[in-house]
Order: sequence, then C-alpha cells, then structure tokens
Amino acid sequence: MGKVYFISDLHLGSLYPNDNQDIEKKVVRWLDIVKNDAEAIYFLGDIFDYWYEYKYVAPRGYVRFLGKLAELSDSGVAIHFLIGNHDIWMFGYLSSEVGAIIHLNPFVVEHYGKKFFLAHGDEVGWQPFTYRLIQSVFRNRFCQWLYSAIHPRWTFAFAQRWSAGSRKKSVAAGMQEQIETKALKNLEAFSGNYLKTHPDIDFFIYGHLHIVVNEELTDTTARLLVTGDWLNHFSYAEWDGVKIEMKTFL
Repeated sequence: MGKVYFISDLHLGSLYPNDNQDIEKKVVRWLDIVKNDAEAIYFLGDIFDYWYEYKYVAPRGYVRFLGKLAELSDSGVAIHFLIGNHDIWMFGYLSSEVGAIIHLNPFVVEHYGKKFFLAHGDEVGWQPFTYRLIQSVFRNRFCQWLYSAIHPRWTFAFAQRWSAGSRKKSVAAGMQEQIETKALKNLEAFSGNYLKTHPDIDFFIYGHLHIVVNEELTDTTARLLVTGDWLNHFSYAEWDGVKIEMKTFL
C-alpha cells in the first residue's frame, strides 16, 4: 500500500529569498526519496512563485523539478497540481509534458477509506471584496487572453517584482503573525461549516498560510492540516492509510 503526500508553497522562481535554486534541488532530493513508496503526490498550490503559460512559451527554469515529476509520473505515481494564487495560469503544459493532473478548484478525494477536502486555501471562506475581485479578473478567460498579448519580457519581470515586494513588505511591517492567525481562523470556520453538510470529510488540507498546522476541528473527529512551505519550514503531510502526520525534510 503506497503513501499519499501533500506539499505546497515551494514558490520556485521567487526573487525573495534569492537561493531559490537550492530550494528546487532540495525538493528534488525529497521527491527522490518519496518516489519509492508514493501512490500519489498532491501539490496544493503556489508551487511556482509565478507561472503563466503562453500558447508557445512556458516559463524558463525548473528543469530539475519538472524532469523529476515526469519520471515519477512515468513510473505510475499520480501527480496532482492545485492552482494557487501565484500559479493560477496552468493551461495544459504540465499535463502534456509531465503527466500532472491539474485542479482549478477545491475538491474531495478518497484514499484508503478516508475523505480529504483539498484546497490551496485562498479560495475558501470569507475574503475581502478587493481580493475576490482580483481573483475573478485573474481567472477570467478574456482577461487572460488580453494578458497573453503582452510580451513575457514584461509580464514575468512585473509579476516577480510584485511578489517579492509584497512578501518583503509584510515581513518588514511585522504583520505576518497577525495575518496568519486571522487566516487560520477563517479556514477553521469554513471547514466547520462545510462539515455541517458534508459530515463524511475526515481531513481538510490546505496550503497558502506558510504555517504548519495539524489539529482536530472543535467538536468533530475531522482534522485540519496546513502544509507549511519550502521557504522556511520544508514541511509536508504524509498519509499511510492509518495515520496522517506533518513532517519536515532536513
């Protein structure tokens, strides 16, 4: 019986921190280990700090990571990608080149008799109007078509600088812990409400928050997990059919 792994927020290609190729190599070493017992690997969004597929152009880099994913997929390991708020624009390249299964929305999956609700985390629960508006623009096909008319030279540079600047700003302002606490409460509230109409869910697993969480939801037997990141925690969740654990790759 193979294991099921959940990992998120690698932010490959990020300008902050600037040792991103070291992170990619570390992820590849992790994949080399888990490939021996993995049945499926779920990448829960923000695997890339920015990803946009043009019709004839895919983002530069990530050759070690993508090559390893292709190897695992060819060997029979199911590779699943959920889009995150940094890598929304996956259209088909990863499916055709590495055999990944792309999920554009949260979904429920069953492994070994247990049901998992999987999402990146930014698209569930309450969100400010401005954030929801930006999400709707980013996901709109006509807006995507307009955006694709801009040369990658400009779009990639702009997106990377925006991402790095936003991350630096939140860290410098000392607001990170406050943001994380509020966002976690939002996920807890959403998960609890979801259980009222879907009581058969055993695990809620999210990324996005860049914190490590493995807790039992209040007054339920369901558990909520947040898979951390690979900028600071190098964490992932592992399900072996009996227990689910949060682990760290050193």
